[in-house]
Amino acid sequence: MRLLAVVFALVSALPVQAAWFTDNGTREAMSDLRAKPVADLSPTEREILTAANRIGWIDVPDCGWGSNAVLVTVEGQDYAVTSLHLLTGRGPGQVHCDPGLDAIFLPNASYIFPDVSDQSGDEAVRRMEFENRIVDLEPDPVNFTRAGAGMPWVGDWVAYRLTESVSDDIMPDFAWGAGGLRGSMSWSARQNPAGPVWVIGYDGRFAQENGWEFSWQGCEQRKTRPDNGMIYFTCDAAPGASSSLIAVMEDGRLTFQGIVTGVMDPTIGTDIPIPNSALLWNIGTQSAGIQAKLDPRSLPKPGGWRGLWR
Repeated sequence: MRLLAVVFALVSALPVQAAWFTDNGTREAMSDLRAKPVADLSPTEREILTAANRIGWIDVPDCGWGSNAVLVTVEGQDYAVTSLHLLTGRGPGQVHCDPGLDAIFLPNASYIFPDVSDQSGDEAVRRMEFENRIVDLEPDPVNFTRAGAGMPWVGDWVAYRLTESVSDDIMPDFAWGAGGLRGSMSWSARQNPAGPVWVIGYDGRFAQENGWEFSWQGCEQRKTRPDNGMIYFTCDAAPGASSSLIAVMEDGRLTFQGIVTGVMDPTIGTDIPIPNSALLWNIGTQSAGIQAKLDPRSLPKPGGWRGLWR
């Protein structure tokens, strides 16, 4: 049985109820974008494909939860950034995934799509091995707390340390960027700008309608004053989209603006226009706070995570 059947049936936790905006475009499948002739790809589409190589999936098998995760590198060490609410419960002090449990990272999750099982031959085997590569994560991720649903939105993240590097992987010949390094997401130099953003990752509604795979969408981000560490954006987001990458374009490159945290409208399953008030837009957690806490001057030595961030 493929790992897909076990791991990817899981849906990440969401802190709030959900609805979806529909008048700002629709999500598109990563597999469709990769299928386009390279010569037909726009510069933005090339950047989306590059960023997708740097988004994976975290699974905590013993508690049955999984979520999107963004790959970053700090001082040569790879980390997978995901949502804190993947681990915590609704109430203060509640934890449904203990931070000390074994967790795994699938760096090539964005390559899984429904039709791969129909392929045969050596290339299909190589593709499946690539897609299903598993990397163990160190327990007790950075920034874990037991705040539950009462946590500040800006604190809704954790960063797991990878036990082996994946950012220096050479991408295979059937992948985007073949022959080059995977790399990792660069931090955004400018936080909270108004203008275009792109959301890339797994989304539950898209998967229900199209089969399990990653998707992407471009939309708008609203600048807030004063800066409160939150992102307000209009891309469609449904249960399971937590921890998807929110990226902005800087000097022709997509950079790590933040991760999807939750969606604000309480009407479940209702398609609605984008609200005029940004306070009713979907929300994300900015990467600036994540970057600050992963500063190498404040990192513990390997093996010294337990209890540090509680």
